Amino acid sequence: MKKTLYIFTLLVFASSGIFAQISNYISGVKIGDAKEKNPITVIADLISAENISEISLAYKPFGESEFLKLEMMLAGNAASATIPLDKVQPPYIEYYLIINLKSGEPQTYPLGISEGVSPLQISVSGVSQKDKEIIVLSPNEGEALSTDEQLISISFVRAPESIDIAKTKFFLNGKDVSGIAVVAGDIIVLSGENIPTDFAGSARDLRIEIYSKDGSLYHTLKRTFQVVSPEVAAAIESQWKYNGSLGGESRSENLNSVGTWYNNATANFNANGSGIQLSAYGYLTSEEKAEKQPYNRYLATLDAGDWFSLKAGDSYPRFPNLIMEGKRLRGFSGALNLGFINVQAAYGETVRDVEGKIIQTYSANNVPLGSDIIAIDKVKYGAPFAKANLGTYNRKVFAVRPSFGSGENFQLGFSYLHAQDEVNSIKFGARPQENVVVGSDFMLAFDDQNIMLTSQAAVSLLNKDISNGSLTDSQIDSIFTSDNSYDVNASDVKKYRDYINKFITVNQYLGPWNPQEFASLGAETALSLNYLNNNVRASYIYRGNDFQSFGQSFIRTDVRGINIVDRIRMLDNKLFFSFGYEDLQDNLQNTKIATTKFKTISASVSLFPRADFPNITVGYNRFTNSNDLNVTNPQNGKYAIDDQTNRIMVQLSYDFFAGIKHSSSVSFTTSSREDNGAANSDAQFNNFSLNVNSFWERNLMSVFGLVYSSSEISGTPFDYFTVSAGGRYRMLEDKLTLTATVSPSFGDFERQALEFVADYNVLKNLNLAFQTRIYRIPGKTTNSIIGLITRYNI
Repeated sequence: MKKTLYIFTLLVFASSGIFAQISNYISGVKIGDAKEKNPITVIADLISAENISEISLAYKPFGESEFLKLEMMLAGNAASATIPLDKVQPPYIEYYLIINLKSGEPQTYPLGISEGVSPLQISVSGVSQKDKEIIVLSPNEGEALSTDEQLISISFVRAPESIDIAKTKFFLNGKDVSGIAVVAGDIIVLSGENIPTDFAGSARDLRIEIYSKDGSLYHTLKRTFQVVSPEVAAAIESQWKYNGSLGGESRSENLNSVGTWYNNATANFNANGSGIQLSAYGYLTSEEKAEKQPYNRYLATLDAGDWFSLKAGDSYPRFPNLIMEGKRLRGFSGALNLGFINVQAAYGETVRDVEGKIIQTYSANNVPLGSDIIAIDKVKYGAPFAKANLGTYNRKVFAVRPSFGSGENFQLGFSYLHAQDEVNSIKFGARPQENVVVGSDFMLAFDDQNIMLTSQAAVSLLNKDISNGSLTDSQIDSIFTSDNSYDVNASDVKKYRDYINKFITVNQYLGPWNPQEFASLGAETALSLNYLNNNVRASYIYRGNDFQSFGQSFIRTDVRGINIVDRIRMLDNKLFFSFGYEDLQDNLQNTKIATTKFKTISASVSLFPRADFPNITVGYNRFTNSNDLNVTNPQNGKYAIDDQTNRIMVQLSYDFFAGIKHSSSVSFTTSSREDNGAANSDAQFNNFSLNVNSFWERNLMSVFGLVYSSSEISGTPFDYFTVSAGGRYRMLEDKLTLTATVSPSFGDFERQALEFVADYNVLKNLNLAFQTRIYRIPGKTTNSIIGLITRYNI
């Protein structure tokens, strides 16, 4: 009956349309396992990286005010980024990709995000609440214990009153050992001298059954560990474990009749022992050019438990989001956590210097106006001015955050960021900049963080041109003379300049100078309550239109308002009801003709049964934007904004057995925008996709997918249909794996795509892979990518 219901649902959805994820640069996106409080890795497979300078992941948890951005790491024909675990919450996360091309043109995946196309969604399943109530203190998963120091213990401190602790049963390798358990208050302990040792081998499978007072089974916990001799345990404790891999790739891309060779090499190394973890990563590519931003990546990491970490190379330091987040930094970053006193710091470059190029020179008499006109060395270049393709200055960033409190129930932090373009790093550039941000953050929690108050605020200063340095004494004297209109003494101005100059260059380009209007202030505060399986979070944000941090490129400014999110958990986190409301507005400093109000209503129902039934998520959003200008007004009507968008999303996933094992997923999204403003850009989008993975036998699996798209923007329709079919086959005793996929598209978008990969295990640790991709667009040149990849594991 359940399978029939699921198939019937597929048939109903198949009659609807969808706006598919078409792109000239991305062939598909892979998502890691999405579970609450676990990081999610997003990998974009690229058709070609030839014309791409940068890719960013924009993601937004349910009910949040804005999309957060992460720069993705480009490596060969893939780009990857990881969503932090603290952002992964049910019911779902919306996301899309921002593709910056070398031509300067931006694109999104899916196409048309700015026109109202719905972002993609990742359904996030919740963890069992019972896993949080009953905690296994010892052993840790996979831990090696000596025969004389075996210890099994669990805590019931957070367990409900309905639990009968004395009825708890313990099984080791299937043998009931409950009789040796000792109950001590809210803790049960099985000590080493009493635990049986008459098991074959060292592996142990621990199963713990917890019962309610009525005798019913409440929950089951499982853990695996090893029992070894004291000598072996001591050796394991002091022994260093390591692993690593080396990889190489050489591929030829033929795009639009232009052939290009690419060569890449990767190296990974990991080691741990004595409480220390070391890791190193390197990626070298022939795409690395001095006239471009870096493509190579290097990173070395040292971690000593939770108290110390140090990274050298390319990293993405995370400070309070008003200060620095999602920005690649080449240099050093680390943290020292001593409990009550902690320090976090980062220093390095976020932008590499790239020299500009002179296009045309001018004499002083015929120099035109323009942002790309610069002064040059007349003796060296024969003229004092030139038009140039402006270069990029080297930008150094330093950030530090001392904090007080462990962060479990209290923490108070103070942040400082200084970023500066190196004026002498290039010859042909204009308007090097400097930025200072000072902020503070606060967290206070009660009742095991069921009540939590968080807050942060930051103020920024920005100098838009430091090429000539700070104001000189003579410049100040010429401005603040005794007969000028300013009621300011020149000597006082010099004192202020000398003090401020310790932090940032002081000249006429420094601003803002209106602190009373809070133009450079960013602030937010939130209160969270988590009771009766109901998690409510209310927040207020304020971002002045001049707030800017060079450690955070994507933050939304000129906005203030409230955001309320309520997540209701039921049936041991199998059922979620989620609601959100947001009311924001811009024009905080009255710099626009009218104030636009942005209102969002969100609702979602998610079911994750963890049993023989589909996972289901249904969501609804309503977006309303209005600035109260009348579109018929002859003077300001062209600025009128008045649009409403309604969006419905349904996602299902189901692993079932019908002759063989199948893993399937279905998604359907429909959105409709009514635009009564000056843009008059009504839009309708319908999205449908179906994917089925079938496991025919141990060596053979197949993949089948359907995508149908139907859209209409301002009366212009765009419809197409894509079918994907492929499979994977292992042969020669699993040494050779063959993978093939064919994916034709029909309708307003026509393309045939074919991919074939042969991966051969030459030696125990050595693999060779041959990969080819062919993309054919009717009436245009057929494009191809052919490559050879090697991998060696240590």
